[in-house]
Amino acid sequence: MKKKTGVIAAVVVIGLISFFMLSHDKGNDGGTVGGGMKDEIIYCQGNDITTMDINQGIQERACALTNNMFDSLFTFDEDMKVIPSLATEYKWADDKTLELKLRQDVKFHDGTTMTPEDVAFTLNRINEKGALFGDVYQGTEIVDGSTIRIKLKSPSPVFVNLLAVPYAGIVPQKVVEADPDGFGKNPVGTGPYKFKEAKEGDYYTLERFDDCWSGKAKTKLLTLKIVPETAQRSILLETGDVDAAYEIAPSNIKRIQDDKNLKVLTCNTMKIIMLNMNCESKGPVGNVKVRKAIAAAIDKNVIVDQLLHGYGRAANSMIPPEAKEYEEQPIDAYDPEQSKKLLAEAGYPNGCKIRMITDGAQTNTEAAQVIQSQLAKVGIQAELIVQDPNTTTAMLKAHQDFDIIMDFFNLVAGHADLVYKRVLYSSSSSNWCYYNNPAYDKAYDEYTVTPEGAKRDELRKKVNSFFITDVPVIPLWGEKKVIGAQGSLEGLKLSPIGSHEYQNATVTSRK
Repeated sequence: MKKKTGVIAAVVVIGLISFFMLSHDKGNDGGTVGGGMKDEIIYCQGNDITTMDINQGIQERACALTNNMFDSLFTFDEDMKVIPSLATEYKWADDKTLELKLRQDVKFHDGTTMTPEDVAFTLNRINEKGALFGDVYQGTEIVDGSTIRIKLKSPSPVFVNLLAVPYAGIVPQKVVEADPDGFGKNPVGTGPYKFKEAKEGDYYTLERFDDCWSGKAKTKLLTLKIVPETAQRSILLETGDVDAAYEIAPSNIKRIQDDKNLKVLTCNTMKIIMLNMNCESKGPVGNVKVRKAIAAAIDKNVIVDQLLHGYGRAANSMIPPEAKEYEEQPIDAYDPEQSKKLLAEAGYPNGCKIRMITDGAQTNTEAAQVIQSQLAKVGIQAELIVQDPNTTTAMLKAHQDFDIIMDFFNLVAGHADLVYKRVLYSSSSSNWCYYNNPAYDKAYDEYTVTPEGAKRDELRKKVNSFFITDVPVIPLWGEKKVIGAQGSLEGLKLSPIGSHEYQNATVTSRK
């Protein structure tokens, strides 16, 4: 990041404060005098959300907000262990039947009581509209007012984990059916906050739901502010106009730590930053030797040590260390000479040209520039394309052509199955490397129905081997979540999957 003079910085601060006050005129005093507890917490992030429909907005940037409006049947603790939420207990009736006991007297934001019918409707909706359940879900049987049975087409030992992800939140059947297309703009859930108002691309404000089954939120209002520029987020934090700023640039961390009014909150995550390689490409990237050459040309430790200032971990696997199935392995060797050799074997002795897409986040853009420079040293000329992540998502859903996309995978279910299915399975809607290998699909199909034990471990290693031999993705680093916050912000529960909880959060205004 380039240094700014004091005069320029002052002008930027004044401009940003004016912008913030015009776009969100409540300011950030929460209606209090200096030093009092505020009735509104404002946090900011870089990218806008796609929808407030919990079952459709599966991106982390969406769940970061909607997680405070909805509850899933189960949830995760800080160690990614499954714990009760709207379901209080479960048992396997057989290897394809999961029986759940539902929490009673749970209220939706519209005042109606959650029923087993709402739960069954939601699960069917998730199965019809998304890829979370894959092809294993068959249906839900209502046993009585407090019991349901989920029927699976085939055994899935980790299905309970899928019921704990944020975007498996339970929705009210009648509200959704009355206006299916409008639910994403006027959501109704069971969480500690209910929707109040929004201006897309600017802010989203939630209001405390007093009848929440898990207790009242401690702060009346919660507002998400969309602030695309990393520097802007840091400045708004420093001036006190936001209480928490997400996606802080590593280069700004010490500045925040040195500010007596601020603090830095961190936690390890389940997110792996990676490069999606277009395995269907008619160009160089379609050749596995070129993909291996690209992998050998990237020094991941340079990114972690110099760019991230140690706030991350070089990755050699799509499975983060916090996952049960993680196995420690040496980081892929940085070997530019081997990279050149592989390029020559692939028919590119003089190098080749590719396109690399990334989003506008400062850290990702800077990392892409580092990779661009490293690739150039072995003869690969990478054109860097920076575009909004929603544009990239739409492009991939339309199965448009590309070479490389810097992306990430957030292991929201805390279990390797989700990576194996979503990233590489041929029919997965999230297979954004366009990988299509019947041998991989067969290996995964056998693995996923096998009970925990030595046989499953053996099959998991077989599934992992395809990531190594075919290089459809290149894992770069494991993210460490860094949030800048006001020093008085207390009670914010950080989540390894980015769905931070504000139910018990409070903040006081500066004196």
